[in-house]
Amino acid sequence: MRPAQPDDETFLFRLFGETQDHLVSIRPNQQLWSMLIDMQYRGRKSSYSQQYPAAEDTILCRDNQPVGRLLVNHEPDCLRIIDIAVLAELRGQGLGAWSLRQCQQQATQAGKRVDLSVNPINPARLLYEHLGFRAMNDDLMNLEMTWNPAQLS
Repeated sequence: MRPAQPDDETFLFRLFGETQDHLVSIRPNQQLWSMLIDMQYRGRKSSYSQQYPAAEDTILCRDNQPVGRLLVNHEPDCLRIIDIAVLAELRGQGLGAWSLRQCQQQATQAGKRVDLSVNPINPARLLYEHLGFRAMNDDLMNLEMTWNPAQLS
């Protein structure tokens, strides 16, 4: 893991594009897909920087090459995972789980919980549940999950 740098922008854009499964039907129209991805990427980046100006932006690396991202906001009572993503070809190899465990260790040391949001049909939900995250609030588009070290004892 290393802090994100301005020259990671191309990688982060690629990673974002790989996570937009809801646009898969548009992908054959490369021009439209690129335009939508660019628009959504810029919008999300702006929203994150406004909502979480002090968030810790980390690049996940393997063999010194960027393979994912972890964006965490340190709040008074929790670590809020804003974004976690791994390149499609490397998913399922434990990188996301390792990153989440790092957050859990950090939260335990700080006496905080870890919160995140996920689309209820996102396969990552199974990983979160496996690592002990529990559903808090649920609707069709957003599932709030939390992991609390105090509930483990």
